[in-house]
Amino acid sequence: MNGLQELLSDGSLGRILRSFREATGLVAIVIDVSGEPVLTPMAWENCSVCRLVRASPEGRARCGASYADAGRQAVRLGNLYVFQCHAGLVNWAAPLVADSTHIGSVICGQVTMWDVDDLFMKEVADKTRDLGIEPSALRRAVLELEQLSTIKVQAAAELLFAVASYMVQAKDLAIKQRQEISRQQALLGEAIQERKRLEQEMCVAAPAIYSREKEEKLLRAVRAGRRTEARGILNDILVDIFMARPERLDILKARLLELTVVLSRAAVEAGAHLERLLGLNYHCIEDLSRLDTFDGLCFWIVQMLDQFMDSVREASSGSSRLVRDAVRYMRENLARKLTLEDVAAAVHVSPSHLSHVFKQETGVTVMENLTLIRLEEAKRLLSDLRYNVAEVAEKAGFSDPAHFSKCFKRIEGIAPSDFRRRSSA
Repeated sequence: MNGLQELLSDGSLGRILRSFREATGLVAIVIDVSGEPVLTPMAWENCSVCRLVRASPEGRARCGASYADAGRQAVRLGNLYVFQCHAGLVNWAAPLVADSTHIGSVICGQVTMWDVDDLFMKEVADKTRDLGIEPSALRRAVLELEQLSTIKVQAAAELLFAVASYMVQAKDLAIKQRQEISRQQALLGEAIQERKRLEQEMCVAAPAIYSREKEEKLLRAVRAGRRTEARGILNDILVDIFMARPERLDILKARLLELTVVLSRAAVEAGAHLERLLGLNYHCIEDLSRLDTFDGLCFWIVQMLDQFMDSVREASSGSSRLVRDAVRYMRENLARKLTLEDVAAAVHVSPSHLSHVFKQETGVTVMENLTLIRLEEAKRLLSDLRYNVAEVAEKAGFSDPAHFSKCFKRIEGIAPSDFRRRSSA
């Protein structure tokens, strides 16, 4: 399947072009690099001039040559290209480019931007004289052309260009995701085969779960912002999980969810904004619940690691040591009833100075951040079925279960018990 066929395969572009027609009244088609139409709505040849021109093989060939040249010009410009076709009608082309390769174009138009006077009639007649079109039929067809202002042509062309660019980028992203999954599968396959070979040589059984030592190494790499090292350690952990041969997918999901919360904590300790990471965590739960294969789960956890590492990188230039120290102190003392004064004293500044700096850098107050940290810890604890909701609230530092449930639902949008059911689904 070539690039253009891949782009058209799910029908999304066709649906969007139909919506474009409903919104603008203009018909758009998709051509390949040779100018041959590959996606054309039935309304495309409602243009009377086009029907007359394309009635002959020579006319169709000229249309293809005009469209192919317009597509090449659009690619050269890297933008939309407004042009007159071989018959004198105004069209515009939006390039379709995937992986730096021109795969086709979207063509729209078959209009005029000026009054249909005798001079324009003569121009169209001269351009199509050798196609055998009866002059009176051509004149009637020209008089039916839609006339658009320069502003409307430009607006419609820019809209078409935006649609074409979005579709190519969306399809390109899907292809890259499939490639990344394949790459991850290959890496895991190599590591698993090597582990099996070593086990056979040493006559030892596979470990039940990855070691805490590996987890600590992973956390240190995240805190230091070392993405390549972190990915390598994560891949090793995934091999451990696979070799443990978990029979139930929900158990595997619980392992990865627990690991995600730990990674999130390490990212916050490295300076990433907790409020953003909580949003990531919330959406990742929804994504996790929909996955049903080991390969999909591996791709998901690698994506989560990358997002955490991106957060660390973005925050590294803006987050001060003062804020990181304050966050670290709050995290290490969750069980205590902390006040702003306690945190300020721990980092050796006045409460007012800490409040100002913290709010400026993180967008939340110190005590709001403390609540978010406690909620993050509570989410980790909720994945452990040994603790009921009241015990989770106490261990996370909340004064009572009712207050915990109220805070959890306000921030996460669901009750703690619902979060637990969703994360174990």
